[in-house]
Amino acid sequence: MTHVRTTETLTSDEAAAVLALAEAAGDHDGLPPLSEQTLLRVRHGVRPGAARFHLATEQPPGGEDSGELVGFAFAARTPDEPDSAELVVAPGRRRKGHGAALLRSLTEDAPSAGLRVWAHGRTEGAVALAGSAGWTQVRGLLKMRMRLRGDAHQPGAGAALPEPVLSDAAGERAVIRTFRPGADEQAWVAANAAAFAEHPEQGGLTLEDLHERENEDWFDPDGFFVAEDTATGAIAGFHWTKVHADGAGLADEPVGEVYAVGVDPAWRRTGLGRALTLVGLRHLHERGLPWALLYVDEENRAAVRLYESLGFSVWDADVMYAAR
Repeated sequence: MTHVRTTETLTSDEAAAVLALAEAAGDHDGLPPLSEQTLLRVRHGVRPGAARFHLATEQPPGGEDSGELVGFAFAARTPDEPDSAELVVAPGRRRKGHGAALLRSLTEDAPSAGLRVWAHGRTEGAVALAGSAGWTQVRGLLKMRMRLRGDAHQPGAGAALPEPVLSDAAGERAVIRTFRPGADEQAWVAANAAAFAEHPEQGGLTLEDLHERENEDWFDPDGFFVAEDTATGAIAGFHWTKVHADGAGLADEPVGEVYAVGVDPAWRRTGLGRALTLVGLRHLHERGLPWALLYVDEENRAAVRLYESLGFSVWDADVMYAAR
């Protein structure tokens, strides 16, 4: 029997148990079961009313609940929108109904707008759970990859990256430089909100969210590029790269990520996005990393075509499910 407790706060011991469960599941499945945003919320907490944690423990028939965490779910809450959730079950406790119990808990706790659940990768377990609940895909996030460093089979990989040249329209008005911690935060939050106004996760990042990421071990301002409007000092676009020390399921050594590329709507169709993307990719290539990866909405065909033109190909996908 599964017991699920729902709360808006986690104790330090509960947070540690969730992080340990997520790490074990990631090692077992070969891909992380929880997004970076969820892991940050586990570590740092959430604003009142902004999210809910669901903690699953196992209670044997006629026995006492051991309190050992066997599953976890997280639901981010936005007014007038369906909850956006994800869940994970400990590798040794699967196929015992814990995933279904967490899904029921998420559904019963969701607002009238409903619930949507992310699955990271089209894994057998995620597809089976969604199918058993009668859920269907409502959104897809493509995972794309590009080889940066040659090997015996692709000796020239990475060598063909074009020079990141600004068009005349952009070059006369902008200069690309690295992010300045302590000076650029407010301008970047404004630029990110403008660039991703229609993107529910990325566009809602706050100054607090940025500070949390700046405090992560992986943060490196030398890999965070911004295009500054020389007339106003505003950030016209940016390319934030990230290095995954664990290889992100691609290699047994660090790999790079096109973490976020954004361009202010007023600067679109100037070639600024392509130039910024190339600046970041060349930075990752110069670090000697073997791969670059990225995530992009499969419906964003313009972005998919851009990345394909640079040498990226689809590797896997994250899938968002919802009830019919």
